[in-house]
Amino acid sequence: MQMILEQTTVNGRFGDYSLDEKQELLVDANDSLLDRAHQNMDILEGIREMVEIESTYHRALSGSWNRPPPSSAPPPEQRSSVPVLHMAKVTTRPQILFKDKIDNSNTPWVPGIKEKPNSLKPLAVLIEVNEEGYESYSHPYEYELDHWSPPPNQLKYQRPELPRSLENTPYSYIETPEQLDLMMAELKDQNALAVDLEHHSYRSFMGFTCTLQISTKAKDYIVDALTLRHRLHILNEIFTNPKIVKVFHGAENDIEWLQRDLAVYVVNMFDTYQAAKLLQCPKLNLAYLLHHYCQLDTDKHFQLYDWRTRPLSEKAVIYAREDTHYLLYIYSRMTNELLKASNNNTNLLESVYQRSTETCKRKYTKPLLEEDSHMVTYRKGKRLMDNRQLFALKELYLWRDTIARREDESPGYVLPNHMMLQMADTLPREMQGVLACCNPIPTLVRQYVMELHQIMLRAREQPLVKVVCNWKYCIFVYLSISPFTFDILLEYLNYFNRYLALSKQFHR
Repeated sequence: MQMILEQTTVNGRFGDYSLDEKQELLVDANDSLLDRAHQNMDILEGIREMVEIESTYHRALSGSWNRPPPSSAPPPEQRSSVPVLHMAKVTTRPQILFKDKIDNSNTPWVPGIKEKPNSLKPLAVLIEVNEEGYESYSHPYEYELDHWSPPPNQLKYQRPELPRSLENTPYSYIETPEQLDLMMAELKDQNALAVDLEHHSYRSFMGFTCTLQISTKAKDYIVDALTLRHRLHILNEIFTNPKIVKVFHGAENDIEWLQRDLAVYVVNMFDTYQAAKLLQCPKLNLAYLLHHYCQLDTDKHFQLYDWRTRPLSEKAVIYAREDTHYLLYIYSRMTNELLKASNNNTNLLESVYQRSTETCKRKYTKPLLEEDSHMVTYRKGKRLMDNRQLFALKELYLWRDTIARREDESPGYVLPNHMMLQMADTLPREMQGVLACCNPIPTLVRQYVMELHQIMLRAREQPLVKVVCNWKYCIFVYLSISPFTFDILLEYLNYFNRYLALSKQFHR
């Protein structure tokens, strides 16, 4: 927590404050992060001008109201503060140029797969209904995944080959159909590939894949998943080949994004995240594995890079290549360690493949609006609201969802949660009051301020229902616990009360 606060430029050690001051400190940190994020988005949209400097000192916020603010001029030893990552301005939204139509409707997601290479069973995408009554479509490769088992060569000790440096390794940027065909021809001869992808979600309702990184032991590829989006389904010839192992790290999101954007599925995957869990590594992220096995420290700033940017900067290319360049070596090392940890048996290694296969069975689900969707945000806000405020919150949530789907923007871009809760809590009478709840004011809030003002007025017109506060409900909201957990706690409390009552009767 202290490290996060330092990155948000909020002063003070977290453990030195009282409970109330800790809450205020976290609010300050959250506001600081959101302000910086919105300012950067305004720069990308051209609303603000970007100052061309390498790093900027941000004045630290005081952690409490009764502590004096620091001097506006930073001391010399602190002037190398948090570096600001400079990104090229994205002038055209990439999704406008997609050949496939983006479906943001409030209906279940439909798989886009048209052909099924490496099939054991013909392509059939059927509607399924789960126990809760929600509809979804069957996984096209479910049968193949159920009947897949690791080839014998993947259950043996590997010969780790430390990869050459990036400078001495061939690299191709794939952005034309001809380059894609050439890459496919080269990949078909491989028995192992390292795969990763970069994704963007802030300026899109569902998000989209921007780049796809693939590495063999001899070469690195970065595939432009924006330009070639409609052609990358041919990767199924490689990605569903049961004889080629695909090495990912933390593939849960990657598997779903590949399905949604590229109609690509994976058979035969080794997830180094699952291997790290079974090997009980102290950390499970890729940065730790790169440092542990390859003594490599990656640039964390590029976790915030806007991967829609074209052309990619030289440093962005290096970061993207590093995610897969060393992964096959790590895979070999971890395979050997799993075999050694199980006394040369294959049970741990097979468990990694089993867990990885379960990840491959994941299906993308579109975010759907339901009657009580706003209650998730309400509980996270940990504040009590009357019926007028809850009415406003529900209507604001519906408005935000509608605008986000129509404009293809993320809900957080349209109206961040903390601003939405502030509007619902204060119910401003005037339009200026609606804008005053937002700092900085999101573009679409300013554009649709009249609609938001009407929601506030309708909420104020609701008859106020006065209810006696139920202490159980207050605990439920404040702790943000699930109803099931709350029922268990309540059962224990009732049991304890009965025990006290019996004890009193016994001592009489």
